[in-house]
Amino acid sequence: MGGTVVLLSLSIKNLALIEDASLEFSEGLNVLTGETGAGKTIVLEALGLLLGDRARPEMTRQGCPRLSVTGTFRLSPRLKKALDDLGLGTSQDEVLVRREADPAGKSKAFVNDEPVSAATLAKIGDLLVQTHGQHEHQALTKVAEQRELLDAFGKLEKERESVALAFGVWKALVEEREALKLSEQERAQRIDLYKYQKEELFAANPKPGEDEELDLRLPALKNAEKLRLAGDEGRDLLSSGDSAALDRLHRAVKTFETLQALGADLGEASELLQAAVVNAEESSARLETFLDKVDTDPRKLDETLGRMDLLARLKKKYGPTLEDVIAHRSKVEAELDRLGNLEGKSQDIDRRLAEAESVLTKESAALTAGRKAAAKKLSSSVEKEFKEVGLPHAAFEVSVAAPDGGGPGYSAHGADDVRFLFAPNPGEGKNPLADIASGGELSRVMLAIKSVQARTDAAPVLVFDEIDAGVGGAVGGALGRKLAKLGKTSQVLCVTHLATIAACARSHFLVEKEIGKGRTRTTLRPLAEEERVAEIARLFGVAEGGEKEAAAGLKHARELLAASQQ
Repeated sequence: MGGTVVLLSLSIKNLALIEDASLEFSEGLNVLTGETGAGKTIVLEALGLLLGDRARPEMTRQGCPRLSVTGTFRLSPRLKKALDDLGLGTSQDEVLVRREADPAGKSKAFVNDEPVSAATLAKIGDLLVQTHGQHEHQALTKVAEQRELLDAFGKLEKERESVALAFGVWKALVEEREALKLSEQERAQRIDLYKYQKEELFAANPKPGEDEELDLRLPALKNAEKLRLAGDEGRDLLSSGDSAALDRLHRAVKTFETLQALGADLGEASELLQAAVVNAEESSARLETFLDKVDTDPRKLDETLGRMDLLARLKKKYGPTLEDVIAHRSKVEAELDRLGNLEGKSQDIDRRLAEAESVLTKESAALTAGRKAAAKKLSSSVEKEFKEVGLPHAAFEVSVAAPDGGGPGYSAHGADDVRFLFAPNPGEGKNPLADIASGGELSRVMLAIKSVQARTDAAPVLVFDEIDAGVGGAVGGALGRKLAKLGKTSQVLCVTHLATIAACARSHFLVEKEIGKGRTRTTLRPLAEEERVAEIARLFGVAEGGEKEAAAGLKHARELLAASQQ
């Protein structure tokens, strides 16, 4: 198991009913057993948090400020490279993953005490642990999941990437061609419309900010006559009338100069008067400049109002802003150019589309060939596993065929329908797994597939939750032996209710629920040899009978345990 991931230890604090628990796991098969409702699923929730599952508020033990889950994993070469690629490389052979959450559901994740995002944790989690429960077994009936399993088995990642890339190019060209498929009548109508809009917009020739500039000019044009009269009156009073203020100020300046010459002490009065003259002259000059600009021609006002009305109509049609109107003018030019060159573009797209379809066909054919080769190997390998999982007469086949309805059936996943076919009994025809397999059979098919995968991949830790659902003791024994065998190449954690599976484990953990001081707690602990005997007897359901039945149950459990460990 040197090339696989191993969960060395798991520490859980304040998660649901678990106050504080620490477990050290062994290589091979590890099982967790306990009474129904004891809290076995909490351990799986703890692992889920380490893999990036969402932290829910109810997970934090009531009254506690936070929960934490810490897992120590032995690195595989693949995981070590992934950590290097994520900038989390380590020289050690172990990695420490920690997840914390508060009662509000806000969580933090750490890898080797370095904070990481939820997305990064999920990437790492996929390489650490694979959990297989009732939901995952049902997923096995989905066509997409079956295709993913086959491609992973055949190591067809490069072929799939090539198909996905070729499909993306082909689909984009198909959509572009469809967009160009206009009838001549519709094309002519659009050209006429865009020509009219172009003429209208170029004739108007709106300028950026022109509407705002006209808004500012309009009050002066509306009040031009009043402004002219008031300006003329101001000019008369200041510089042109019989008693113009500037003339009187100039005379006052001369008077002040005479007074000063005669020795009058007027302080700063003379300077202030001079400043008044300068200010009055400047005001007169500005008034003259303003009066030169006042336009009392009523045609100018009409032109401005007409221009404002035109811009308002354009904004209503192509706006809402004048910038939108100007942008629409550019769009109309581009559309006219596109429609004018439609025929040439259509021919170019048809040529490029034919080339893209040729590439896609070639890449899809390569993927199909790879799938068919992998399907043959996977079918044979899984069937060989069936005897060891209690399906000695079952048949299995991975079908790779053209999609229903004929045609190339192009997609980003290739041009194949991949289906797992299954016949649980001899003499029966194979049918889709989803149509005929029971829950117990699905669990065993999944275990067979995982056993095959474990021989070809550096597998993560494999977790099986209730793989024994719907099976009896005899089949349970076969499953237990298979899980133990799988544990020779991958570390396996299994939650079980069957004594025949528990007896095959290398390490056995008991999950118990206890009540004390008004609180409920779930505890987890490894079982010593005699404790395992008692727990296996309990799983048989005979340890709590009469004295004779209990003794017989313990004897049977001891014998089963001894036989299963050979």
